[in-house]
Amino acid sequence: LGEPLAAGAVADPVVTAFLRQQRRLEEQSRRREAGLAQRLLRFLRKKFYLFRRSALMTCISLRNLALGRPPLQQLAQEVAFANWRGEEEEGSREGQGAPEL
Repeated sequence: LGEPLAAGAVADPVVTAFLRQQRRLEEQSRRREAGLAQRLLRFLRKKFYLFRRSALMTCISLRNLALGRPPLQQLAQEVAFANWRGEEEEGSREGQGAPEL
């Protein structure tokens, strides 16, 4: 426990699911114990990215209606940019690396 898996070793799916659940529970407890300012900041950040994504997807859709659909590669890049959530997403990706046992 607490040590990363050796290179090339396959993690047990049950252990992986358990570790993911534990991380989620720890994150929830951290959010509950956060102060008012941190909660407000998190709320505003979530709303900002929600409105940002909505505006970008609307612009992409209107452009597609007016000019036609672009190549799938370009469309995939635009949608990925619209779905980007900044530091919040990068932090969650770091936790999804190789599971530690």
